Amino acid sequence: MGALLTEVAYCGVSAGFYGSLVQSLKDAEPQWLTGVVLAVAIPALFQIAEYSLHWFRGTPHLRIAEIVSVILSGISALFNWYVMRRGTLLVGSEGASFGSDLGRLPRLIFGFLAVLPRKLASSAKRHSMGLLTGIGNGLSGGR
Repeated sequence: MGALLTEVAYCGVSAGFYGSLVQSLKDAEPQWLTGVVLAVAIPALFQIAEYSLHWFRGTPHLRIAEIVSVILSGISALFNWYVMRRGTLLVGSEGASFGSDLGRLPRLIFGFLAVLPRKLASSAKRHSMGLLTGIGNGLSGGR
């Protein structure tokens, strides 16, 4: 129960900072570097603070809990970045109503989950086309 209360308090304090940081980086370039920063560097910094709190508190099974937390934090940051780049879950003048954001979330969740399969399929298609082009050039090159 103590670990849960520690986590709730920490998340309550850090969530706003985390969200504003992701929103401030939503249009940063290059995108690959922004993705690395949001999925690895920023979660690592937040995890250090979280780990310290739980260590000080004496939370059991801390190592596995923090490993899982780092992974989920990275995925969460990438999801927030994905939806913010599409105009959802933004605050201030950039944001829409929370109700309209909630209405858009199911489609955005599906789109987020489809990003990696789409990238892999596109890469495989490019690779296959490169192989076919190479074979075609090899066949016509001797004439």
